[in-house]
Amino acid sequence: MATTTPAVTEPDNADASPPSPTSPPSKKVMYELAARNIYYAKPTAAPRSLAQLLKPCGAAPTPPDYILRDVSLTARAGEILAVVGPSGAGKSTLLDILAARTAPTHGRLLLNSAPLRPSSFRRLSSHVPQADVALTLLTVSETFAFAASLLHPESESAVSAAVTALLVDLRLAHVAHTRVSPARLSGGERRRVSIGLALLRNPAVLLLDEPTSGLDSSSAHVVVSCLRAVAAARGTTVVFSIHQPSARLLSAVDCLLLLSRGTVLHHGSLASLDAALLSHGLVVPAQLNPLEFALEVLDQLPHPTPSTPEPKATTQELNSSSSHHKMVATATPSTGPPSSWLHELMVLYKRAWKVVYRSKQLLLTNFLEAVVVGTLLGTIYIHAGYGEAGAHKRLGLFAFTLTFLLTSTTETLPTFVTERPIVLAETAAGLYRLSSHAAAGTLVFLPYLLAVALLYSVCVYFLVGLCSSAGAFASFVLVVWAVGLTAEERWTGVQVLFGFFLLYRVLYWVVLSRRASRAKR
Repeated sequence: MATTTPAVTEPDNADASPPSPTSPPSKKVMYELAARNIYYAKPTAAPRSLAQLLKPCGAAPTPPDYILRDVSLTARAGEILAVVGPSGAGKSTLLDILAARTAPTHGRLLLNSAPLRPSSFRRLSSHVPQADVALTLLTVSETFAFAASLLHPESESAVSAAVTALLVDLRLAHVAHTRVSPARLSGGERRRVSIGLALLRNPAVLLLDEPTSGLDSSSAHVVVSCLRAVAAARGTTVVFSIHQPSARLLSAVDCLLLLSRGTVLHHGSLASLDAALLSHGLVVPAQLNPLEFALEVLDQLPHPTPSTPEPKATTQELNSSSSHHKMVATATPSTGPPSSWLHELMVLYKRAWKVVYRSKQLLLTNFLEAVVVGTLLGTIYIHAGYGEAGAHKRLGLFAFTLTFLLTSTTETLPTFVTERPIVLAETAAGLYRLSSHAAAGTLVFLPYLLAVALLYSVCVYFLVGLCSSAGAFASFVLVVWAVGLTAEERWTGVQVLFGFFLLYRVLYWVVLSRRASRAKR
């Protein structure tokens, strides 16, 4: 296949000021995404029965169960391609393959007629999943600002201008200071927030998995209108899947890909679909548009017989377009996160501080629990004494202390459960490193856990009658603080991995026994 030179748009004014992070760059490479003869089959499961295990070696293999069969398409720069079909047609699977998140069983992906490299393509594209992933305790403007700061650390004024422009472009200015929560934002507004996070990366290719799912017609129209404006203004290649678009939404779409049972029934404009239906003797009723009618009569449309799956591109084919492939790779952003580790740490620390300390109920509950449990244990082991019986009481106190500290931190688990998909999505998009996120979360929890340790120690230490010296009390507080930090949820998996899950309990128990239970001489 002959290669084509990527189209380049020159700036109107060479002396113009640098563009904001969300505006198209002054010299933008346009990308045409194509798929050729894509097949995708479910991964072969391990044998589950004795008959499968004892199957003769010479027996014919089980034919693969293909989800996609001989799918070919072309998505052009500055245009919107809508992947349409009923449930189970393979739309989401095709979007994952186009986004280089899933490898096809057979077939090829092409970028400007050159073989697509997944690692390079992920850096110049953005994928928006069905589920909205955003921290619900941040406002819309804060969500955009933190993401823009991570992607473009050069200028704070440019980041502020970019966020303002994005709020206007996505029609979110009226909810800029509203938290991204289902209770405060509508489904369409939350979906536009997800799209805005993807647009902050200035993607050349934008892929969206059912962006209008669950939205009313008005909200869906606003979302598609925003995508239309992005494609026209930036020359972005936009591909999204949709279940059953209305005529109003179809007016913003340039090209359709109609899928049924994993095969392509139509690839082209809405007008060409009308002509194709007429060629099969199907007249579109006046009250329906051609696509709505085609979805109703899918069973009556001829399904093409898929061709034999072709093997993947050979080394010779890949080398034949290596020069153009290098051109495409050179136009992509650099590998890895765009900012330094220290900058990521500072931005993520500010974001984590806002998220954690806006969870007021969780913080107040933990503080109250520390006071109540500390007072309760202090009254149980009050004036333990210094003899043999007192030593046994102290051991019991330390055991209860460890139990309280190791179980109370699990109350923060819901915060991390909701945060997990967001972190996975942001790290996969190259927004930041996982290590900087873990370090920022730990730094945020340091003063909070110190306050819990101090409240608990003040309540229990003097009631029990432990050593009254300032050094012993400080040691007790620091050990309690260290236990709480070690038991904090994000580090538990690391401890289990390296086998120290039980060891640190023994270590802190020994330290508590030696330092905090010394009798006053």
